Amino acid sequence: MNRKIPALFVVAVLLVSVVLTACGGGSGNAPAAPAADGGAATANNTATNAADPASGDEGGTLTLWTWKVAMTPGFREAGEKYAAQSGWNVEVEAFSPDDTYRQKVMAAANSGDLPDLIHWWATRGTGFENVLVNMNDRANDADYRSNFASTAFNPCLVRETDVNNWANDAEKSDVVKALQEGDLYSIPLDMGGFFTIYGNNSILKEVGLENKVPADFDEFIEMAAKVGNETDHGGFIWAAGLPDVYYNWMGRAVENTFLGPEVSVDIINRRASMSDPRNILPLKKYEELATSGAFLDGIVTMDIDAGDMAFAAGQAGYLLGGTFTYGQLLAMGMNIDDVFSFVVPMMKDSAHNKPFHINGFTLTAMSIPQTTVNVDAAFGYIDFITLDPEGVSTFANGAYIVPASSNPAVAPMLSPAIQDMFNSLSDEVNVTSTVDNWPDSIGKKLEFEELYRDMQKIITGELTAEQAAANFDATAAAQAAAGQ
Repeated sequence: MNRKIPALFVVAVLLVSVVLTACGGGSGNAPAAPAADGGAATANNTATNAADPASGDEGGTLTLWTWKVAMTPGFREAGEKYAAQSGWNVEVEAFSPDDTYRQKVMAAANSGDLPDLIHWWATRGTGFENVLVNMNDRANDADYRSNFASTAFNPCLVRETDVNNWANDAEKSDVVKALQEGDLYSIPLDMGGFFTIYGNNSILKEVGLENKVPADFDEFIEMAAKVGNETDHGGFIWAAGLPDVYYNWMGRAVENTFLGPEVSVDIINRRASMSDPRNILPLKKYEELATSGAFLDGIVTMDIDAGDMAFAAGQAGYLLGGTFTYGQLLAMGMNIDDVFSFVVPMMKDSAHNKPFHINGFTLTAMSIPQTTVNVDAAFGYIDFITLDPEGVSTFANGAYIVPASSNPAVAPMLSPAIQDMFNSLSDEVNVTSTVDNWPDSIGKKLEFEELYRDMQKIITGELTAEQAAANFDATAAAQAAAGQ
């Protein structure tokens, strides 16, 4: 299915600090942070009784910090609607790059100068949970969690294995070691997935490939090579300077579907060789792509941002990315009217020939500092952009993200491009997740790290697929013999 992306508002990506205020208003000052003793206040509302920001007060202003400059329009636009119904304005401050934001939040956690809402990476064990509102009431409420995608809370909830691992980790702080199984300090906001290829129609139309989705991997090679060989642009680009990006974002989907999960796990577990006549075919198909003339020159030096920027600048017809790449391209100033996307295509005669579903994972989440005196209003805003279809869609459309919502009423309210990506994410386990979670899968070992580097050498012509497969098998055998 073609995913034509409509014209969208362009956000400057080089902004270091921008303040966007919804409906104006002053700042909600907060008292000093509590002592860093690992404790946490409990939220003063429950999961089943969402905060009523308009009850018992006359409104005011909430402050929200983020590092995602491209998402600030979504926070602001949703804030305007939230203010209209609650009386609470939302002031949004964005700090970039990532390290600047991390330092800002950590310093504020120590000084007590925190905002009312913190936008953060979806994770647990951050080390500043001691200054955040505990949200276990929501974690324990099945009805509340049913409003989100089934896997949305996975990266945010503390698990038993985390507690055990942290207890023996000398680098973890006392704050982290004080966390207990089931603790929750953030609410999932948006989701994404890999295995997505973007096309630039302003380039593809030069060779008659505008909006064309390949039927299989072979046709994709032909299409990318046609662009690379018949235009002044590269055919295909990705962060090839990072050795594992191709395999983890594309190659394993091609391999796992072609070979089937059982054979893929056998290779991981060293029960089957990469050099087997059928097992080597996905690697040989990669070599065919690499030698077809499709790749942009200099691709092996590019990281993720460099690849995205080259594509946004019109240097290549196709880009490997994820659903999260969409907002990045927009922030880089690309004409989004020119872009469409499709899921990584399978090889012909794949053993696992079912449709490939992109399993989403949570990218970012929202937390509330204990220092705020506006806890109810802060929860009200979070509920508005995560539970209320109008708030969810307003935020998603303005921030260019895929919401973590499971509410079917949300999809029709999303812009066409975001709706396509929202619908492309599935709770149905795909073949790569099946391989990763196979009962006896030992996980990728040293031979895979060597394979990633050898795949770079296939691009530069230093190795063939046969040589890379032989290296993989030799390393796997040596590691197994050494008990590794």
